[in-house]
Amino acid sequence: MEKKRIMLIVPMLDQGGLERVCAATARLLKEEYAVHLVVFNTAGMIYDVSGVEMTDLNLGAVDGRFGKVRNVFRRVRRVRALKKRLDIQLSYSFGPTANLVNVISKHKDVTWIGVRGYGALNSKASMRLTCGLADRVVSCTRVMEQEIVRQFHPKKSAAVYNPCDIAEITRQSQCDTAAAFDRFFARKGKTVVSMGREHDVKGFWHLVKAVSLVRQQMPDVKLMIIGAGDYSAYKTLAEQLGMGDDVLFTGVQSNPFALLKKADVYALTSESEGFPNALIEAMAVGLPCVSVNCLTGPAEILHEDYGQCRDENRVFHADYGILTGVFHGDRDMDARHITEEERMFAQELEGLLADEGMYRRYQDAARKRAEAFGMETYRCRIRDLVEEDVKDSALHGRGRN
Repeated sequence: MEKKRIMLIVPMLDQGGLERVCAATARLLKEEYAVHLVVFNTAGMIYDVSGVEMTDLNLGAVDGRFGKVRNVFRRVRRVRALKKRLDIQLSYSFGPTANLVNVISKHKDVTWIGVRGYGALNSKASMRLTCGLADRVVSCTRVMEQEIVRQFHPKKSAAVYNPCDIAEITRQSQCDTAAAFDRFFARKGKTVVSMGREHDVKGFWHLVKAVSLVRQQMPDVKLMIIGAGDYSAYKTLAEQLGMGDDVLFTGVQSNPFALLKKADVYALTSESEGFPNALIEAMAVGLPCVSVNCLTGPAEILHEDYGQCRDENRVFHADYGILTGVFHGDRDMDARHITEEERMFAQELEGLLADEGMYRRYQDAARKRAEAFGMETYRCRIRDLVEEDVKDSALHGRGRN
């Protein structure tokens, strides 16, 4: 039987959550479907998509309003031509720029757009356009799906949790780490770890301040932040707080899981998330987690009945981790300014590190919960939606130009 033809569209395949999910989707579907991956620019590509047919448009981001508009039309023209030539039946895009190209380039294909971050909902005009033209909107949390339906009324919607390759994470977590990292872990004291690029949305200044508060009672506690970016301002903040040598910014790591495995607690301090992949990855190696109760993702991951955790200003000792009040305000690198939310976060970190019984419970719970977000669960969910929509399109002639 001829395989159904699917196109996946993504701006890049460098570090990032939506890029990782796109690459994983391609690998998981390539045996059952004829998958063609379209990337706007493959420069800096780090994700493995071997065995997947791929087109590099070589049309990366450009500066200037005119240049951006021209780039959109160039991408649309190229993608539409590919859809026609390959007779694509369903196209699935990842992220706002890819979503716009996908819906405008529609030929005979069923179009899915992927909304990966809650912040995307703030771009009202773009969301109204793409949600109105798409055949289905795929979000990565149920809360996000509910909000998209309420605000933008798509034809169809679905919530599909991001996949986590538990087996691969476990394998990589057992690898050796560089000597500099070994020396850091070998020093006295437990290690709090977090992952993410240097961006205000990640709220890492809150984490540095919170760990400095923990160190008032546990002076040997250390902090490691894994991810790309210029962390010089954070290093200065750490020095001002008297913890300069006990904070390590690793930069991008090809294998962050071996570092996670050697840490003691994972911390998430984001202003907002789509679906925090790093939280699941940390849980997969058995790290107990303390997370702010931001939109969206943490509550759905850390508690079965996430509706019970709607109060974003209090602490929940949830089923699989600890949720604390969300942080408020803009970036604040003043070491003298400590907020109540930072004190709350520090208190929960300290309590988890000090209480061995609670630590072991959340360690076991984290591993158990991570299994629910495995690759096979994701593959089956996507496959069922593909089959439903392609069949529906064939029955009703939808999208036939």
